[in-house]
Amino acid sequence: MNTLTVDLNRLAGPVFSGRNRGAAARQEYNLDQAEEQADVIQVVIPDSTYTVTSSFFLGLFGDSVRKCGSLSKFEKKFRYSAPDFLIPVLRGHASLALQNKKLFAQK
Repeated sequence: MNTLTVDLNRLAGPVFSGRNRGAAARQEYNLDQAEEQADVIQVVIPDSTYTVTSSFFLGLFGDSVRKCGSLSKFEKKFRYSAPDFLIPVLRGHASLALQNKKLFAQK
């Protein structure tokens, strides 16, 4: 199984916010290409994290969620190692990406 790790320890925290910062992280991790090659993407979020905002999440993973087409398919490919309190928050952000695909599409 080919696994890629997206380790947010490499980015400045403990608050991950801003769509532009999320999009920059997407480019840094080369996710467009990497998600085609990896079977699983392990997302590591530091224990010291206070929050991951929806804007950051959507900049980083919005396209990936939409490509997967459902929350269950996204969570099968993208697996979180994160503080427990963040898991439902991240699930909510992923669901948001699916609610209205055109609303969050890049222009």
